Amino acid sequence: MSALALAPVLAHAGATELSSWRPIVILAVLFTASFVFLAVRGDDDRPHALPLRILLRGANGIERLTGVAGWAVGMVAIALFGLLMAGIGFYADVAWHVDLGRDKVLFTAPHTMIVLGLLIIAVSSLLGVTVASITKIDTPLRWKALRVPWSAVPLGLLGFTALAGFPLDDVWHRMYGIDVTMWSPTHLIMICGASLSPIPCWLALAEAGAKPTDGGWARALHVVCGWLMLAGLSSVLGEFEFGVPQFQQLYHPVLIALAAGVALTACRVVLGPVWTLVPVIVTVGERIVQGSMVGTGSVAPDGHVLTRPAALYLGCAVAVELAGLVLGTRNRLRFAIGAGVSIATIGMAAEWWWNANAHQPWTSNLLPAGVVLPAIVAIGAAVIGASFGSAILGAPARLGRPVLGIAFAAVVAGLLLPLPRTTGDVDVDMKLEPVGAEMRVRATLDPPDAADEAKWFQVTAWQGGGMVLADMQRTGPGEYVSSRTVPVTGKWKTMLRLHRGAEMMAVPIFLPADAEIDEAEVPAVDRRGPFVGEQQYLLRESKSGPGWYAVVAYILIAGIAALWIGSIGLAAVRIPSERPPTPARTEERV
Repeated sequence: MSALALAPVLAHAGATELSSWRPIVILAVLFTASFVFLAVRGDDDRPHALPLRILLRGANGIERLTGVAGWAVGMVAIALFGLLMAGIGFYADVAWHVDLGRDKVLFTAPHTMIVLGLLIIAVSSLLGVTVASITKIDTPLRWKALRVPWSAVPLGLLGFTALAGFPLDDVWHRMYGIDVTMWSPTHLIMICGASLSPIPCWLALAEAGAKPTDGGWARALHVVCGWLMLAGLSSVLGEFEFGVPQFQQLYHPVLIALAAGVALTACRVVLGPVWTLVPVIVTVGERIVQGSMVGTGSVAPDGHVLTRPAALYLGCAVAVELAGLVLGTRNRLRFAIGAGVSIATIGMAAEWWWNANAHQPWTSNLLPAGVVLPAIVAIGAAVIGASFGSAILGAPARLGRPVLGIAFAAVVAGLLLPLPRTTGDVDVDMKLEPVGAEMRVRATLDPPDAADEAKWFQVTAWQGGGMVLADMQRTGPGEYVSSRTVPVTGKWKTMLRLHRGAEMMAVPIFLPADAEIDEAEVPAVDRRGPFVGEQQYLLRESKSGPGWYAVVAYILIAGIAALWIGSIGLAAVRIPSERPPTPARTEERV
């Protein structure tokens, strides 16, 4: 079970347990037991300090078990364990904000899991370098006695920069308020740093010379890395899984196309026929078992938030397999283009079917951009994925820098075009009808056709101990009624949201008084007025702060992203061109 797949299970074992420390204890016990087993299985009689001897025994034990170089598989295993812990903390933290609003202290259980997970990812790269250096692995990158595998460089950069995002996040909150969004600059550093860590982990297997054909353990490790690569690239779909997206709906298909194009194409190149289906089928099976496949606007029996998968990827996996069957994978560019086109047609058709019942359903109002832009991204991403898969196999794809540059530009353009969020000229006459302790919402729009081509027109109620979504159903020209009643008491934050084109706007229905941020109550009464930019209600806790820090933060993100991409690209280029690192002397093998 991947970090992304397992995270909702533990995070949503009950939202009353979002502050529970039990997941940390369980993971610590499992990790310790596994390491003790491997250390007992391994051996090392060199006169090192006790901590190093224990580390080397563990590396030796896992090499004996898997047949893969201890420095590589040990680094990968520890990094993926860190990803699991950070993933569980991430899901619990997002659930906390959707369910209960902002947290009161910095080191909550979810925050602690995120920090520990990022720390483990960062330290895993150092442990890989330590084992490689002590056992004198013959790496091209070295300084005196220090031996540094190429894959450890991007893994360390991802881990340490993501970890640095946590103290920067505290500074951000002090300046701009305690936001409840995934997408602040500092959150992006932490989320993306952890989410991209499976990529250098997969490169570590390639650098160690482990191929999927080298036995069951080697194939399993490659499958897990491909699986977690897909899961990591899917983490940015989290806001659609929780049902409170704060960016255009167009991002939903675009991000699916990106994740499927890169990860599934790489899986097909590396693992061969049929194996692309394995991580996807396991993920779908896990989702069925956990019972999170729920309809739009659903909450758990105790009133708390349930996630709904933002993507199944099953159609995308079938599409990639068909492209490989018809076109083969030997000609990487031809296969990549075919895989991208297949994902954009067969794959996205399947995702369209699935997301017709999403929290924010896909409708014909997503067209034509919802087809054209994902197609461009899918083809560009598939070219990148095919090139990466070739690097894992140690056989450069020879696609050429111009081709990869065009592919990368297509992906970047696909991510930037849906970024703007504007406000339209729409007024609403809103009436509230009491039904027990809740309200049914009636809205008359001016102009009457204002929501005719809306991507969504919904009431969102959240942070009152759960989440409720109610689609606005048309009853006449410009007249709508909510599909269900919504809460308007206690700590609930309830608003009417309209998203059309690039416009994302809202009108408040009920907002509680909040002395900590000096905000008065917005009572649940009939009102008439214009829609305004929805961020002032979705991110009510935010405040204005110094503009210079935001500029610095976004420049920092751009620089870190360039560093990540550059280090991954360098490792992917150098690893296939060099023989696998081996011990300098056979007797010193771990």
